[in-house]
Amino acid sequence: MADLALINQELADLRAEREELRKKHPGVTMPEEARGRDMEIADRVKRLVFLAEEEQQRERDKLIGDTAKYMDDPRYTVRRAVNPDDEGRRVLAKAGWEIKGGMLTRHTSLGEYALYPEEVAYGAIPQDDPDAAQYIRQARVTLQPDYRTAYVKFLRHCASARSPEMALGRLTGPEQNALSEGTAADGGFLVPADIQAEILARTAMVGVMRRVCRIVNTSRDRVIWPAIAPHATSGSLYSSGFVGTWSVEVPAFSDTDPGFQQFEIGVKKVRVATKLSNDWLADAAGNMLSMLAANGAENMALVEDDGFIAGTGANLTPVGILNCGITTADVEGSSADTISNTVSAAGSAPKITALEYLVPSQYISGSSFIMRRAIEGDVRALVDSNGRPYWLSSTESGFGGTPRNIDGYPVYNSDSVPNDGTNGNKVIVFGNFSNYIIVQRAQISTMVLRERFADTDQTGIILAERVGGGCWNTDAFRIGIV
Repeated sequence: MADLALINQELADLRAEREELRKKHPGVTMPEEARGRDMEIADRVKRLVFLAEEEQQRERDKLIGDTAKYMDDPRYTVRRAVNPDDEGRRVLAKAGWEIKGGMLTRHTSLGEYALYPEEVAYGAIPQDDPDAAQYIRQARVTLQPDYRTAYVKFLRHCASARSPEMALGRLTGPEQNALSEGTAADGGFLVPADIQAEILARTAMVGVMRRVCRIVNTSRDRVIWPAIAPHATSGSLYSSGFVGTWSVEVPAFSDTDPGFQQFEIGVKKVRVATKLSNDWLADAAGNMLSMLAANGAENMALVEDDGFIAGTGANLTPVGILNCGITTADVEGSSADTISNTVSAAGSAPKITALEYLVPSQYISGSSFIMRRAIEGDVRALVDSNGRPYWLSSTESGFGGTPRNIDGYPVYNSDSVPNDGTNGNKVIVFGNFSNYIIVQRAQISTMVLRERFADTDQTGIILAERVGGGCWNTDAFRIGIV
């Protein structure tokens, strides 16, 4: 079995060696010895890329298998009805749930994940907000063991039934009643709470923005966040919704203070879909839940990132970080519209350094870069006047591992950030991403499409979640354009 980290390190070393060879021998024809080494490197790179792909697939298969074992582990199974009282707390605690920081937290195969605010499971149901009340009632349903049993049986029957309605008809009366309580607004069924925790934990591991942004859980369709309007002369001196001055014993608001405002984030819907062979569903029904948790979460994370990074606010998307009105700065290199330089032309390198220093000091702690992987490669290829890289390549991080860095700031990659080559493209985002807020309403649902793909002997599965995002302080960021 290959070590993916070692493979990636060797690939990085070989590519660096090949780049040095070509710099040392520019032109069409290389000396015979150099050309032979160049061909050896090319062949070895091809082999390593193949090994890396094999190892990545092996890791995915192992991930699904391990998740299936975890989900069937009796230590994490809710065995009795969960009521909003002390006994209900004990029942959940025995199955890997606990309250931490006011959040109902689930122990998942990847560690702990905070799923619901504590009041969702144990608080009073609000009387003045029907939507929040419905959310809380359904969240409590998904915690119940009889709901999980009915949900799993329904999915298994979908493999052989001609329609979801027929699959539902194969359940007992009590099972149908239990499942009906978890019917989502779109007609699908809500995912049991423990499986939701698995999905969202994996989404947080795969997605870039969930790793660096502030996550706020809510039971409502929107969150109103306190914010401040920048002061006319000091800008956004204050880094939160609180402002302050030196004052007398009895302080009062002053007209010179920054203005207060409300920042609203609406909860949107993300949907991901797949088609599965009915034979696979029948043979691997036990792995169905782990497939939803692993593969569904991975693709949901990519869709989320695209919205949180490049969303325009139109077509039901959130306003992404690129479209929030953040101040931009030029990082164009010696070649037009690109990240580039030469030994004699400084190009992009000092401009990227300047971009870091444009972010006010109160936000710099915890700042990160987000850019395409190809752009990161271009940044690392920038050289000084002696031909030495400004930023040394670092070891490739593993799946969910420590990110690489530039100037000590973590670098995250997403293809939702544009590439260079086009004038005005926003190719680098730098700043403190805790100032972009992701609002999560933990209510993932599934919809099964049987008839639509009957002629291909497949079943369609749709996963839908409720999530939104917005930048509440644009001054914590700067964006580099070419």
